[in-house]
Amino acid sequence: MRVAMFSSESLHSICLGGLGVHVTELAAGLCRRGHELHVITRRQEAQSDYQSIGGVHYHRIEHGLSDNEVECMGFMCQAMAHRFERITAMIGSFDIAHAHDWLATDALRSIMDGFDTPGVLTMHSTEYGRAGNVFHDGFARQVRDIEAAGCHDASLVIAVSQFLAEELQRIYRVPMAKVRIVPNGVSYQSFAGACDAAQTKARYGIAPTVPTVFSPGRMTAQKGMDLLVEAIPLILASHPEARFILSGEGPEKAAIARQAQHFGVASATVLLGRLPYRDYIDMLFACDVVAVPSRNEPFGIVVLDAWAAAKPVVVTTAGGPRDFVEHNTNGFLTEVRPDALAQGITALLADREHGRLLGANGRRAVEETFNWDNVAAHTEAVYQLVAR
Repeated sequence: MRVAMFSSESLHSICLGGLGVHVTELAAGLCRRGHELHVITRRQEAQSDYQSIGGVHYHRIEHGLSDNEVECMGFMCQAMAHRFERITAMIGSFDIAHAHDWLATDALRSIMDGFDTPGVLTMHSTEYGRAGNVFHDGFARQVRDIEAAGCHDASLVIAVSQFLAEELQRIYRVPMAKVRIVPNGVSYQSFAGACDAAQTKARYGIAPTVPTVFSPGRMTAQKGMDLLVEAIPLILASHPEARFILSGEGPEKAAIARQAQHFGVASATVLLGRLPYRDYIDMLFACDVVAVPSRNEPFGIVVLDAWAAAKPVVVTTAGGPRDFVEHNTNGFLTEVRPDALAQGITALLADREHGRLLGANGRRAVEETFNWDNVAAHTEAVYQLVAR
């Protein structure tokens, strides 16, 4: 099949996070399965408009800018639709158009309408979830309207977890018959090679044998970093030497720092920005436990990254991880409360041998199930349902 994939980011253009990784790895996986992939995405400064990478065709666009993100993404979608029209004029029609998240949704709707191309929309999260399970007005309402229209107009919708599928049904009334669940994957091969854990800890002033909890994620209400900070005093009561590395950017970062001071745990907490990829992987290998304290977690790709490094996870039941984390087999599931998080983390710090067993089981899960070839195969099956 000839597939046009629309995304605001990729590893070979602008990349801000997990969406870019997903799009790039999925496109490569579909290409390995014999499909012709064209990724239409934004152009970074000094990049060419077109590049073939590993057999995948990358078409990079420029677009009008605005301080209003909804308007800015509207300009992007218009530019994407124009590029699609030019590509179609050169090489012929496409079998599938596939967009990712609200950012590229209007490009998909335009192409489905103008070219009668079957359209698939992957939802990686919702505005409601990103806001910490709150219906805000203004910008948030505009985004929700785009998400709802995209879900209803797409031929089929892919959700990255059962949790997210249920959320789409609940807030946008998307029929479950229209939704297919395709979990994320992880490039576990890129985690090959052990890092020097002592050296990694030393970068952040932590001694080699000190038990360390790592929690990477955006500093937003959704990700629940405040819940973890509130749990830290409870953990220190049993493990006073423990240290906590919280990594990420976001609007709540200053408030998280103040909260650590308020609870008297600032000396046990290292608050970092978003780590470079290699430093992030090194920290996963160096830590003892990975904590995911989210109030709403559409999938939880951090869990897969932790498992790729064979680390145990403590995650809340508020999201996608409840679908694939088996309690006390490859991680701990907890309620969305500081005391519950503290209990899970304390237990793993008290029995690190058991933690290593859980981490090994997680590593097996990513090797056997959560890899990009499986994601590509499941996505191909969705395409086959709508292709003409």
